[in-house]
Amino acid sequence: MARTSRWLVGAVAAWALGLAGCPSDPRPREVAAGSMDAGARDVVAHATLGDSDGAEQQPPTTGRAAMRAWLAAGSWRRWRCELAAHPGGGLSPHTLNRICNNDVLAGASEGAPWPVGAASVKELHLLGESDPVVGYAVYLKVREGVDGSNWFWFEYVRPGVTLDPPVPSEADGTVAEGFGDHGAARAICVGCHQRSGANDSGVTGHGDFVFTRVPAP
Repeated sequence: MARTSRWLVGAVAAWALGLAGCPSDPRPREVAAGSMDAGARDVVAHATLGDSDGAEQQPPTTGRAAMRAWLAAGSWRRWRCELAAHPGGGLSPHTLNRICNNDVLAGASEGAPWPVGAASVKELHLLGESDPVVGYAVYLKVREGVDGSNWFWFEYVRPGVTLDPPVPSEADGTVAEGFGDHGAARAICVGCHQRSGANDSGVTGHGDFVFTRVPAP
């Protein structure tokens, strides 16, 4: 718990520094309604998955309202999922959780880099899988490459719920939203997932920001 708390304090500090001094990004952007910051939605080529409205195998990247609706629809529950919620391991601040991988990630050959379209949904629980889900963490690889900016990140915790350890969030429960080159998506999500494959703190992972792959049968 002490190690996880130290990680969280560092992540929050990094987030604050990143918001204060992020270098300018020359790529065009537009602001999604209700976005966490001005980079929550990239304007990218249609050949990528960077402007998706969502599908059964692909989370949306067009804003938190679209993501919340997609999660509520539950098509991701038909992905390859862990059987039960379990404690987060090593560096994870996600307390009890259960992870589902889409067909692209579950069916990919072992090892990094993962193919474009690889996605995962993590249910966040307070006590276990039999209890209500209190939040979600989602990522989707939208471009080739091995940088956190090639993934779209989203995390939500139900307002009024405090995880142990707690995570900073907006009034609507949004913890992070956007591509991993700015804001909370970079400081919190990428800041942790970049350790995948580092073989430190008792956590190895699979590299290229993926800690848990639930392989297809």
